[in-house]
Amino acid sequence: GLDTQCFSLFLLVSCSLGCWIWPPCLLLTLCSAMGCGGSKSVGAVETVSTRGDSNASSTMLERAVSPKTQSENGEEATPALNITVLSIEGLRCADIVFVEAEIEGQPASRVKTPTVPGRSRMHGIGAGARETLTADLKFDLAFQEYTEGAAINFTVRDSDPTNVEALGSFTLPAVMVQSQYWGKIPMADQGDGSEAWLEVRVGEWHILVETAQEITNAISDAVEDIQETVADARAEITDVVGETAKEVKQGMLDRSQSEVDEAMSQGCAEASDIANQAVREVKDSVADNVGEICQVIDDAVQEVDETNGMVCCKC
Repeated sequence: GLDTQCFSLFLLVSCSLGCWIWPPCLLLTLCSAMGCGGSKSVGAVETVSTRGDSNASSTMLERAVSPKTQSENGEEATPALNITVLSIEGLRCADIVFVEAEIEGQPASRVKTPTVPGRSRMHGIGAGARETLTADLKFDLAFQEYTEGAAINFTVRDSDPTNVEALGSFTLPAVMVQSQYWGKIPMADQGDGSEAWLEVRVGEWHILVETAQEITNAISDAVEDIQETVADARAEITDVVGETAKEVKQGMLDRSQSEVDEAMSQGCAEASDIANQAVREVKDSVADNVGEICQVIDDAVQEVDETNGMVCCKC
């Protein structure tokens, strides 16, 4: 509704200005909206860097109750390890994809997500523009047996059975499994110099912290997209200015006013086109991520309503 959209826009604006810490008032507002005023507190959140840049981070917190599955004798059984595959970004274009995961050195442990359709997305402006695949999976992979200290291998594949080549892969180290990692990890085997990420979440999280983290991730994605678009537009406009200056200089040497006028007119038109394209990309990115934030909040509120608040207040 309108309140959710306003809340989402407020988060985008405030975090774009550099406010990356969730203040208590925001958590209380979200908690109140979800009917969780009496919830018990969860473990403290600690963000740690996992790569050499600021694009990837993980969050460690107190583990919540694991999901239940049916064992062979019909009794409830708790998986030894549960990993949620959330999304794929920046992948080489393919129509439909899925993700396989297995405990390193144990092929028999292999599990996979259902196939999901991807959506194409353009990155960059002008000659540097490139098309990639984005896919939302949000599927839980349960390992019934897991030995502490084992890494998990992930592989992204095309659903086309004739395409046996992996679209991307990475290994989640054991230390990140044990720390209940949540974040994006760059995939290898891209083969064309492109960068792609797979987002995973290890373990079960309290719904309040999970919702807050998903909103934070959406805001981070929006800010990164805007920064990338602005940087690409600046580089393209700089090139246009350089070429225009050369043409204007040549026109002056030729003492041709028409050459100078044509160079200036063409340069201004190209720079304007680049700026307009950048504005459209920024608007699209903000709209996509505001929509994602609204969906996250709506899903959380619906889950709380369906469980009469039990999912929120479990410990």
